[in-house]
Amino acid sequence: MNTKLVSKENNVVKFTFEVGPEKLEEGMKYAYEKNKKRISIPGFRKGKAPRKIIEAQFGPEFFYDEAVNFILNTEYDLAINELGLDVVSRPTIDAPEINKETGVKFEVEVTVKPEVTLGQYKGLSVEKEDTEVKDEDIEAELKKAQEQNSRMVTVEDRAAKMDDIVNISYAGTVDGVAFEGGTADSYDLTLGSHTFIDNFEEQIAGHSIGDKFDVSVKFPEEYHAEELKGKDAVFAVELKGISVKELPELNDEFAQDVSEFETMAEYKASIADKLKKTAEQNAKQIQGDKLLDMAVENAEMDIPEVMYENKIDQMMNDFANNVQRQGLTVEKYCQYLGTTPEQLRSTFRISAEKSVKARLVLEKIAEIEKLEVSKEELEEEIGKIGAGYGIAPEKMIEIIRDEDRKAVSSDMLVQKALRLIEDNAVLTEKASVEVSE
Repeated sequence: MNTKLVSKENNVVKFTFEVGPEKLEEGMKYAYEKNKKRISIPGFRKGKAPRKIIEAQFGPEFFYDEAVNFILNTEYDLAINELGLDVVSRPTIDAPEINKETGVKFEVEVTVKPEVTLGQYKGLSVEKEDTEVKDEDIEAELKKAQEQNSRMVTVEDRAAKMDDIVNISYAGTVDGVAFEGGTADSYDLTLGSHTFIDNFEEQIAGHSIGDKFDVSVKFPEEYHAEELKGKDAVFAVELKGISVKELPELNDEFAQDVSEFETMAEYKASIADKLKKTAEQNAKQIQGDKLLDMAVENAEMDIPEVMYENKIDQMMNDFANNVQRQGLTVEKYCQYLGTTPEQLRSTFRISAEKSVKARLVLEKIAEIEKLEVSKEELEEEIGKIGAGYGIAPEKMIEIIRDEDRKAVSSDMLVQKALRLIEDNAVLTEKASVEVSE
């Protein structure tokens, strides 16, 4: 194969490559075998006409498109590898010269990754994040554990009040007409949770079990349903039950019930330790993000638009998969929020730009620093990925595709580059804030 770089300007590369008549013939044979069954030639049963007869009647050009696509399946990748191109866009390909005696000449235009000129990425200075665990943090975790281990107690001897859990049936109308989503039977609602429209829950407080009453509200102007925005509504409500959460007492018995510890003191110490580790992890994450932002800011690069669009495409696909697991489509999700898929896509722009720039800088650092991922490191990481899917490490290492293996290795290199930035950073204490009297 004869490959030639024609030009490179603003990350757009033009090149040509040629394949000989043998490769063209291979493609023509493929095209013939693929299409012969649908070709009818007088004097031959359908699908039985020899290739020479078909070409004589329709011309050899009849098979050119299929033959060219067949050739491109392998030869295009070989060409970009020969030129050492890191392609980030779909190629524009033309085959201006096709000849059975000489072969095929391809003209290609693609966008490639930009060159990155690094600035300072070692010795960057960042303030230490606070990792102190306060008493109120521990108390908040204990409160969560209380809530998780609470029990519901039915109340029958008083009217409902805020913080109660009430069981209600309701039917809403606007101008006397019922609307979609405005009716429910035996719905559990925590008063004060702000689950419903403002002033709905407050109007239930003071009523007793068995009461039937109207609740009047006004839908907000920014409500997701267009037909209800700013409209007055009346809900016919029946209060069917009242319950309260009964929280367990925070003592040694509670600690024994919810943990492996015998005393509340031991349990609280374990909470403090867990919170400390979480705080340190969060601090490292925040510090790392700040250092990476500095390294990106210090670098120079001219990023092609297609890289941002590719990243946004990926983010949109990930988002679509997430909402699909919730039984929604992107379109339906956008309807609930009063937006459009196009507007949603635009919200990913800033994050996409930041992600692309960071990745390019880290890849360049890995290259400059000659960072490597050993076979053992790679297989250990692949094993961890397999474990997440319930696949044995040995099996995962065996079945993983080459392209996925390369992707994992690339991600590991990027993480090594980030650790290099962090390991070479200067951590400073946060300046104390003086309060003026």
